[in-house]
Amino acid sequence: MRPAPAFTEPDPRRSWRTILSREALDWLARATGCAPGSIETARMKGSTSSSLFLVRCPGGTESRRFVLRVLDNRAWLAQEPDLADHEAAALEEARRAGLRAPRLVAYASDEVGFGAPVVLMTFLEGRIELRPADMRAWLDGLARELASIHRRPAPAFPWRYRTWTDPAALAPPAWTAIPHTWERAIELVLGAEPDAPPVFLHRDYHSTNVLWHGDAVSGVVDWINACQGPAGVDVAHCRTNLALMHGPDVAERFLAAYLEVAEGFAYDPYWDLDSLLGMGLPQPAFYSPWGTFGLGPIPPEVLRRRADAHLTRVMAPPA
Repeated sequence: MRPAPAFTEPDPRRSWRTILSREALDWLARATGCAPGSIETARMKGSTSSSLFLVRCPGGTESRRFVLRVLDNRAWLAQEPDLADHEAAALEEARRAGLRAPRLVAYASDEVGFGAPVVLMTFLEGRIELRPADMRAWLDGLARELASIHRRPAPAFPWRYRTWTDPAALAPPAWTAIPHTWERAIELVLGAEPDAPPVFLHRDYHSTNVLWHGDAVSGVVDWINACQGPAGVDVAHCRTNLALMHGPDVAERFLAAYLEVAEGFAYDPYWDLDSLLGMGLPQPAFYSPWGTFGLGPIPPEVLRRRADAHLTRVMAPPA
């Protein structure tokens, strides 16, 4: 099956041009250098936490294209009112590091006519690949790209890692076949975090945020959660996603690929446990963009079996 393109085919059901306010159009025009009357916008598929729009400025033989994030998730914004500043700073940090990431064009922490804060960035060509023909090459590409992000120390980046796992909500799930293993995992995660040197983290690194051109990675998107923290956080988040998508063997192969290219990295299962507890409780769910970009559906019982199997691997004594 041909992989679905990422950010190259806006959702035809939603065109935003007719509801843009004059203030919003003027802001886009100033940011892009386009005439307000020529700006075209269309909703993009795959975003779950905010609204993404493709912005086009026709001109000459080729249109200029941008991506606009409208931070219209009020609950998230209430928790993190600096989201626009955060993503803008992350894109600038990625630029300074020479990473394959969108470049910041403009942002606004107030509503500027959109009804919410916004971040405007360059458009990256590429497709999202979730069902690779060559699994080894795909995992190698994911691992190399993540290792390149982690080579950036970013000591001045002000956002710091924090867990997405709620300690108060931790309990072995009712569906598991290995409740005692989950109990032990919870005990370990509630203990002390391992010491690890901080690096620049994407913080939401998984295959739905990685773009490909041909057989090579062409970019990484969705930097709004970037922070400083242990490299194992990103590795674990990607592994948990891979374990649920394709099974624990694929997650193990990704770790092996990352260990080959990440100098100085010391694997600690703590981060896998923290990630799995965050994504697997009260039960693992099918992430809707997986379906949007060509994977699935995966039945709930398969996701649960994969979560148990991944946890068993992580908790096993080192060989």
